[in-house]
Amino acid sequence: MTTTIRLLMMAMVVAHAECVAAQEPVDRGAITRIREEGFQRSQVMTFAEYMTDVLGPRLTGSPGLRRAEQWAKTTMTGLGLANVTIEPWGEHGVGWTNVYTSLHLLEPSYQPLIGYPLAFTPGTNGKVMGDARIVSIRTEADFAAYRGKLAGAIVLATPPGPVRLRFTPDATRFTAEQLRALEHTTIGAPTGIDSVEYRWDPVIKTYLPTGSAAASSGPPPTDLLKFFKSENVGVVLQAGSGQDGTVIVEGRPGSRQDRSYRAVSESPPIIAVAAEHYNRIYRVAAQGVPARLEIEIRNALDTSVTTADNVTGEITGSDLKDQVVMLGGHLDSWHAATGATDDAAGVAVALEAMRILKTIGVKPRRTIRVALWSYEEGGVVGSRAYVERHFGSAAKPGPDYGKLAAYFNVDNGAGRIRGIYLHGNERVRPIFEAWLSPFADLEATTMTINNEFGVDALAFDQAGLPGFQFIQDPLDYESRTHHSNMDVFDRLPADDMRRNAVILASMVYLAAMRDAPLPRKGR
Repeated sequence: MTTTIRLLMMAMVVAHAECVAAQEPVDRGAITRIREEGFQRSQVMTFAEYMTDVLGPRLTGSPGLRRAEQWAKTTMTGLGLANVTIEPWGEHGVGWTNVYTSLHLLEPSYQPLIGYPLAFTPGTNGKVMGDARIVSIRTEADFAAYRGKLAGAIVLATPPGPVRLRFTPDATRFTAEQLRALEHTTIGAPTGIDSVEYRWDPVIKTYLPTGSAAASSGPPPTDLLKFFKSENVGVVLQAGSGQDGTVIVEGRPGSRQDRSYRAVSESPPIIAVAAEHYNRIYRVAAQGVPARLEIEIRNALDTSVTTADNVTGEITGSDLKDQVVMLGGHLDSWHAATGATDDAAGVAVALEAMRILKTIGVKPRRTIRVALWSYEEGGVVGSRAYVERHFGSAAKPGPDYGKLAAYFNVDNGAGRIRGIYLHGNERVRPIFEAWLSPFADLEATTMTINNEFGVDALAFDQAGLPGFQFIQDPLDYESRTHHSNMDVFDRLPADDMRRNAVILASMVYLAAMRDAPLPRKGR
């Protein structure tokens, strides 16, 4: 094909997209009312503040998440939503809550320590005092060197954590060049980023590049934990990811696969310690100088409820009310902080979008349903279960498979929306181009054909349904707040949150009023 012909074909494609975009109706009067309500009388920060400062951590299965679900139900009812439901979706396992943590370096000089227990591990057997012991197990043969020698020990189980000087800001916004690069990317795979295809690994419950395996070095972490438990260690310390006092804290290795009471009980206590503090202890112990510690961890296990839930509520549609447009974020969080950017921000934005639409009195043609998911932090499990139950999949469609018009997800921190991931669905590009055009002043018009992994939109997309995640400014999501002890209300910029709620409400409204559902990807 000659360059001239190729350019002509590209021009024809662009012209067709522009023609479709020009024909796509956009109710600017409704968007004006959405903007007025969302910018002048916003309640989004009120929702976010209560979720974080009052409700606190919301680990799936914990009493904290169940309190949040009841609050969400009460809040949705107060907004006037219909069919508000806390819907169990399946078994989860034991509920887990950290109720007390005390970490101190006593010698060679006193220092209070920053550290947090990993979720789904037991507490210590009262107060543990002793000298830290470096335990280096890199091969199967190394187990023998420690067998019978670790009873009651405070184990340093990892090498020191990397701590580097920072020469770039923690928080950033997308530059014009970065947004253009997103717009110009193409993907060569239906589930991929750029030309790299990803696959879902059902065992470890995450996405991996096709053909790759989960990285491993030495004995599996679960084998190490079994060994430490069999040796009756007092507590296991590891260098926490992050730096400058930020500690990234998730769950016990293997907890994605097994969160049963038995699995928790068969683990030793494990604490992620701030890298700077852990490294000092490690260096002291490596010199042969006693690094004496005092540690006490209390974790509560709750076996009264072993199921997990999603929370939904609706604005009932009119002539197309049996069809549904959905929006949402995940209600669950990790436990070292209060789950502000991940994902109280998305939940608050979704609730605010519903509040705006109810307040201005829209009469949507399709039913608009907000969904707050559980167990996203574990493989987008709650949303997957919901999609399977209510819609099915392209391979095995349920009775309502054809009734979902669109799903919009908010879960990339609290940064302002700059556009939307198309998730490989080129057919929606001209539609979204028209719908985002009123937000050119908010710099929210970027579209990329790429996917966004690790969010609940994937539950819909992988079932062949139109599910989309927004492009958001990164701010300090990856550098500071994501799954860390710094994921708190103070990291939520109010202006960004207000913008996001207005854009979300508008996209949902336009999808609910459109003559036809959003087109699905060709197969």
